[in-house]
Amino acid sequence: MATTIGAWLDGSRFPQQVDALVKVVEQLRAAAAAEGFEPAASEAHVLDPLWWRDQHSAVARHRADTVRAGVQRAQAEAALGEHRIATAVGRAIDQLDPFDLEVHHSVDATPGQWFQGSRTLRYDDYDPIVGAARSKGLSSLPALTPYIPRAHDEDLRGLVLRGVTGHSGMAMLVGSSSCGKTRACWEAVQLLGEGWRLWHPFDPTRPESALADIQKVGPRTVVWLNEAQHYLLPSTGALGERVAAGLRALLQDQARRPVLVLGTIWPEYWDTLTALPKPQSPDAHEQARKLLAGTNISVPSTFSKADMVTLRRDSARDPRLLYAAQRAADGQVTQYLAGAPSLLERYRNAPPPARAVLEAAMDARRLGAGLALPHPLLVAAAPGYLTDQEWDQASDDWFEEALAYASQPCHGARGALTRIRPRPGQAAVDPPHYRLADYLEQHGRETRYRKPVPQALWEAAFQHAHPEDLFALGRSARALGQPADHLRFALKAAEIGDHAAAWEAAEILHSAGRLTDALTMYQRAAEGSAYATARRRAAGLLKQLGRLDEAVQEYQAAAAQGHLPSVSTVVDLMLRQDQSGAAAVWVKQLAEQTDLDLLDTAITLLQHTGQDAGIIPWMRGLAEQHRPGALGRAVDLMQQDDQVEEAVTWLMFLANHEYLGAELLVADVLEETGRVEEATEWYQRAADSGYPSARSALARLSLPRSAPGEMHPG
Repeated sequence: MATTIGAWLDGSRFPQQVDALVKVVEQLRAAAAAEGFEPAASEAHVLDPLWWRDQHSAVARHRADTVRAGVQRAQAEAALGEHRIATAVGRAIDQLDPFDLEVHHSVDATPGQWFQGSRTLRYDDYDPIVGAARSKGLSSLPALTPYIPRAHDEDLRGLVLRGVTGHSGMAMLVGSSSCGKTRACWEAVQLLGEGWRLWHPFDPTRPESALADIQKVGPRTVVWLNEAQHYLLPSTGALGERVAAGLRALLQDQARRPVLVLGTIWPEYWDTLTALPKPQSPDAHEQARKLLAGTNISVPSTFSKADMVTLRRDSARDPRLLYAAQRAADGQVTQYLAGAPSLLERYRNAPPPARAVLEAAMDARRLGAGLALPHPLLVAAAPGYLTDQEWDQASDDWFEEALAYASQPCHGARGALTRIRPRPGQAAVDPPHYRLADYLEQHGRETRYRKPVPQALWEAAFQHAHPEDLFALGRSARALGQPADHLRFALKAAEIGDHAAAWEAAEILHSAGRLTDALTMYQRAAEGSAYATARRRAAGLLKQLGRLDEAVQEYQAAAAQGHLPSVSTVVDLMLRQDQSGAAAVWVKQLAEQTDLDLLDTAITLLQHTGQDAGIIPWMRGLAEQHRPGALGRAVDLMQQDDQVEEAVTWLMFLANHEYLGAELLVADVLEETGRVEEATEWYQRAADSGYPSARSALARLSLPRSAPGEMHPG
């Protein structure tokens, strides 16, 4: 019993039976009576069995309610977890096909053959142990060749294993086309255990899909961003920035970790996304740059000598590896496995119409057209790549014949130019769209950058390119020294809402002296991310055109959006128009509505316009709303107005209500008025609150004070 009562007293156990508790109380009351002990009236309930019965019932009910609430909470959390699993995006990794995730198909050595030096052996002759004796049929080869880990795989593996231990993270594999980036990501996610999902957003478009469902990403999910430029660098830059911001929020969300984001990207796109903006230029990729910081894993385009040794050793398991090792130029094994040489061969040997279509597609992509190339664009552009003789000799079905040639698969890999077919359930695309093979696209970027672009392509792109591609195409025209094309592409893009294009069009028009047209474009650009700069340019033009009232409105809009230099410009314009009172009221309102540092400007204008009476109450109100800088200014103004006692009383009130900084200000004001003892007390309070300057003040006040005219020795 003693042990049980001790447990009751120290709170480690609750008496389940009230009768046992009451019995103890009755024994205590009897013992107290025997000793003649009479508790005070305020404590008499301690020996009252009925009071203990009531207390026991109340605590028992509370404990039951707590347990019930805990059970309900656990049930709710379990139901929420089940709901999240049911609504989460993605599929279990072990249910995925690597080719649905855009891993390249491996090249067939040749139909039914592989090569060793100058010898040609049949697959069914090859045996990895004996050499060339027993059967190894082509059908026995897996869809993917055995994987050869390289240096970058170790970094990727480390990130994935951190995900297994509960940490979110991101890796962006940077490398040229077909160098093995996507396959490396596929191999890495095989390390993830049961319960992990993979989400590959792509419908209706990659960035739209990512943005629409990113909130549905749950814990233990891999976000698959193959060819990440299509997510982060669409021609409509704002959409890419919204995707990047959503990914940053996802990676920082404690409730949804662990989440892994794995992406692949070409070096030129990586450079665009991570480059710092030029001075005075809009920061078009701020969110993407911050997202990508520290995520780079470089994937070399060639196998090292050590990698080639490993590949040759493992080629016994798959003749395609040996075939690629023997024929890949400069160690470009993955490119060869992906069918790149065959693609180049078909391009170089193409009939003139097919070659023209492929070159039009190459140029369209390198100049800024999107991944999906519209049928009318290619039809309109290709004739510009044919000589007069080639055009005259082309058949009436030249385009269909060219497509048939270009779309033929190359040893199992995608053809040079293939139609993008909607999957079941997806809306049909009209007109048809085509995709250029990655390797040919990069080949075009490397070999055609100095070749002149036929005017037919510019016209076709202007008429038929996707609206979101117009801005990028216009920039390419600028880079190639075609300002007229640059301007017309930018204007057309601006008409459909591209704010960056509107900015560039405005700058061109401004330089050309077309001020009214430039004004329209600046105002359109002001609706985008460069709003403040664009509004100032628009306001400057309005000022130049003598439309001062409209100029003031534009500057005021820029100021309201946080652009501090616009404030002084507005004030200057309003003062020139004898609107000082209105300027004071406007600055006061702006100071209240924004975080701009305008308090001194507002005070000066209010004093200049004779509105002194309301300044101190206004500043005190801002201080009590914890507006930075308002407290010190309010105290200064009160001291200047001989309201020292009111200031001290107010500051003491604030300090006693834990207002940050009030203790130190009380002490300063008291010291300035000669109330040293009170000041010392407040400095001590401030020092106890952690203010270093308060400790310095205490040390200073502790020094002997000189009488007037007296000097300390030394």
